[in-house]
Amino acid sequence: MLFTHAILKTSIRSATLFLAVFALLFAAVASGQQSTPVQPDSPWTTLPLTSKSPEAQRLVVEAMRVGLDLVEQEQSDVMLRQAIKLDPDFAMAHELLSQNSLDPAEQVAENAKALALKSHASPAERLVMEWWQDATDHKLISAITKMNDVLSLYPHDKWVIFMATNWLTTQTQYERAIAVYERSGITDSPGLMNNMGYCYAYMREFDKALTLMDKYVSAMPKEANPQDSYAEVLRMAGSFNKSLEHYRAALAIDPQFYSSQFGIADTYSLMGDQVRAREEYEIGFQKFPMPELHQVQWKTREAETYIREGDLKGADHAFQAIADDAHAKHMSQLEADTYRQMAMYQPDPKQALVFVSKAEAALKDGKNAMPASIHQEQAQILRVRVEIAVKTGDRQTVNTILARLDEMSSKSTDRLIETAYHGAAGAALFSQHKYDEAISHLEEDKNNPLSLKLLASAYQKIRYSAGAKRTSDTLANLNDPTLEQALVVLPFRKCYEDPSCNSSVKAVSLKK
Repeated sequence: MLFTHAILKTSIRSATLFLAVFALLFAAVASGQQSTPVQPDSPWTTLPLTSKSPEAQRLVVEAMRVGLDLVEQEQSDVMLRQAIKLDPDFAMAHELLSQNSLDPAEQVAENAKALALKSHASPAERLVMEWWQDATDHKLISAITKMNDVLSLYPHDKWVIFMATNWLTTQTQYERAIAVYERSGITDSPGLMNNMGYCYAYMREFDKALTLMDKYVSAMPKEANPQDSYAEVLRMAGSFNKSLEHYRAALAIDPQFYSSQFGIADTYSLMGDQVRAREEYEIGFQKFPMPELHQVQWKTREAETYIREGDLKGADHAFQAIADDAHAKHMSQLEADTYRQMAMYQPDPKQALVFVSKAEAALKDGKNAMPASIHQEQAQILRVRVEIAVKTGDRQTVNTILARLDEMSSKSTDRLIETAYHGAAGAALFSQHKYDEAISHLEEDKNNPLSLKLLASAYQKIRYSAGAKRTSDTLANLNDPTLEQALVVLPFRKCYEDPSCNSSVKAVSLKK
């Protein structure tokens, strides 16, 4: 399991996860507070926290170790809450909990507390909190500049490198994250082995990814997460049976490591056994209590099993239950995202627009949602509106909404908003047979199967056979348990493997 909210790929995206952790990079002493150096063998040597409570400092350091190396996010949150009880004015502890919490209401509340307590923090900590706020306000150029300043000061510090690469990963800047990691020369950090293994996997460099996972397992043989991460990377590479072995190995080490139980369910779904997948999901739901965000993640993936079976009524029932639960618990962004996904698979554009309107209404409610999440969700909803308008030939709506997305993208510099704009613009231009222009946008959204499918076809239209083959091969071998994968990859793969299929893209992709 990767330690980032971004791993909740089905619906939960946070471009600002743990930005505030960079506060730990600065040695600072605020008025009336102590800065107690940690023990020499601690990774935080020369990078102390500031608090009036040495025990609160110790708990935060331990929370980071548990969270980053062991990926025990709930246990990490418990320690952060304990630190706050010891020092309620510990502004940075509030900020860290805001970014780490798996409870949307707690995220919002702790962020407000951190901002209210800025005067209790040191100048350096206030600077970092303002940097984090820049990121939540989509002022990412400022955030990147400050990240680069930190990297220039600590180019070989493993915790600095971890935080930088983790944030770049949430922004889908995998090449940049890998470059930062490789330049650091660090080879002995379990947390970095884990996260960078995922980065290599996202780049489809599976040999490098699996090499790091081997090292991660060897470094922490008695921990469950290395086996869990190894399993997920193997699944991404299409090695489903080996993936199941490692998920089961994780559960053998820690029977309560529920991520692996749901990983088994996800894997069976990708293998095509939706009945077995739902059985495994239900085992997990009945056996393990879990935070709301994780509950939504795997309830969503369970709902996707009906899409893979072609049972749209079953999917509607499952997704609606998720939306109703999110509404009852006042989780506006999650409710909106669920309705957005329901709109994506509707065969009737009119019904799709009904769900888009429900998504927009939920998002407008804005309860228990961080501003960055709301803006990102709004961009995703607008993208769906464009795609529906493309299907119905409503050129005026396409142009109007694309203008809104373009403006959002220009103002925010948020990578997730940018890709929503590029994906929508690429789809619109492709429908107008402007393939060269479409390609320039679709190439900016290469992690989305919807854009990959159009990109492969656009390459074919302009007779760029090598690009069409490469893109088709990538698409046919995507093994992420997402709605987009279920909607696009499965039918694409059937044609890809069927000798009787007359797809022009397939004809190119199978050339040797």
